[in-house]
Amino acid sequence: MNNGQSSANDEIRIFCKNISEINSIDDLKELDKIFFEYFSRDTSTPKFSRSVIDIFNSKTFSGCSDIGMMMATILREKGIPTIYVETANVDWLNKEINNLPGHEVMQGHIFLEILLDEKWYLYDPTFHVVYDNYDSSNNNYPRRYYVFAKGENANSLGVYNVKDERTLAISKLGNYDYNEYVDPNYPEINLRTPKLSKTLVH
Repeated sequence: MNNGQSSANDEIRIFCKNISEINSIDDLKELDKIFFEYFSRDTSTPKFSRSVIDIFNSKTFSGCSDIGMMMATILREKGIPTIYVETANVDWLNKEINNLPGHEVMQGHIFLEILLDEKWYLYDPTFHVVYDNYDSSNNNYPRRYYVFAKGENANSLGVYNVKDERTLAISKLGNYDYNEYVDPNYPEINLRTPKLSKTLVH
């Protein structure tokens, strides 16, 4: 559902109606192109605080959180069940938990879980990648990220700024042992290649 921070207005719905139906991974390739032609990066905007209407009207994103929330809203408007996922880098977690140098700035990333043709995939819209053979019960994510929250959007998880994100991550993973991380090695589908192809992540 698109509610609160994820709520679409008439302008967003018109934008979505002009996008072809999303029925397969191949359709995501065209959506990826449309999205990044319409939106551009503006790192001066605060993360997590804006609604998708704000993001859409500005035609800018601050980073992966804005991209993830905006893309989630678009996918839901196209009838694709989508879950917003907050993750933390396990090496940063180790530094944070043990108060080691480099812990000052949180290292996290936003992914999406999407349901296409009755199959769940892991989607990283920021890096234009879909992961196949996804196991939603496995909190180990590619590139040494670990899940700490899933929901509709950032605000639904109690995240309104980067401080909130950090607090939530530590409240969920404060006892995490980074040695427990195991790369899931999901087959990777790159949406920016001329022809879609699956390659194993190493």
